Formats: sequence, C-alpha cells, structure tokens
Amino acid sequence: MKNFVIDFRKVKNIEEAHKVMMEEFDFPSYYGENLDALNDSLSEMIIENKVYIIVDRNAFKGFNQIIKVFEDNCIEFEKVVAIS
Repeated sequence: MKNFVIDFRKVKNIEEAHKVMMEEFDFPSYYGENLDALNDSLSEMIIENKVYIIVDRNAFKGFNQIIKVFEDNCIEFEKVVAIS
C-alpha cells in the first residue's frame, strides 16, 4: 500500500495543481485536468492509505475546491501546512 504525498508548496494555481496530482496519482495521459476529471479519476481508484497534502499557509486559488473533491470521494487525507 502506497502513501500519496501531494506537495502543493510551489503550486501557484489550480492548473499546476492538476499536473502535480496527475503525476502523484499516476493518472492516464488523457486526464482532463479539471475538477470533474479529478472526481472521476478519484472515484475509480482504491486508496487504502492516507493522502498527505502539503500546502503553504496562503494556498493557491482553487485549493478548497480540490479538498472538496477529496471529501466527496471519502478519501482520508491529512493537510500539512508548511511553514515558509
């Protein structure tokens, strides 16, 4: 079982966030890089371990929407706020 670590510390916008998640979750190349595609992709995955999300205090615009998709898919995650 793999722990997923999504590091958003250098992410400036939601478009970059999708690229980070695509890589960490190993989404296919046709991943749509939007919230609907994220929801669809996560709903098809079996995630048995916790997902760790690292973010700065001033998260990028759209971060809360991504968190909502995780919650809607009942994915257990821990938000880690990095001190910069």
